Amino acid sequence: MTQTFKVALIQLAMEPVAAENNFTRAETFIRTAAAQGASLAVLPEYHLSGWFPNREGFLEICDQWQHYLQRYRDLAKSLKICIVPGTIVQREKDSVTGEDKLWNVAYFIDNSGTVLGKYTKKNLW
Repeated sequence: MTQTFKVALIQLAMEPVAAENNFTRAETFIRTAAAQGASLAVLPEYHLSGWFPNREGFLEICDQWQHYLQRYRDLAKSLKICIVPGTIVQREKDSVTGEDKLWNVAYFIDNSGTVLGKYTKKNLW
C-alpha cells in the first residue's frame, strides 16, 4: 500500500538576532502548511537567530533554545503536524571545561508534540 505525505519546505528570510519575530513568521507558515494538508513542515537552518555569534543578543537567544523548542512542540500538537524546526543554536556549559559551547541542533517533533529525535550538527572542517 502506498502512502502519500505532503511536506512543506518553508523558506523565510531570517531577521538577524530577532528570534521572536522569526518564530512568529515561522509559526504563520506552519499554520498555513497545516491548513493546506501538510503532514510535515521543515524550517531552514539558523532560522531563529542566524549565525551572528559576535552580535549583541545572539548568545541570549541561544540560552532560550528550550523555550522555542517547547513552543514548536506545542504548535505541532495543536496543529497535528510534524515539525523539523531547522536547527536551533544552543548555548550550554561544557561538563569538563566549564566553557560555553554553541551547538547547532535539529529536532524532529511528531504530530503529538513529542521530540522523536535530534541531531547535533558536526562541522566537517
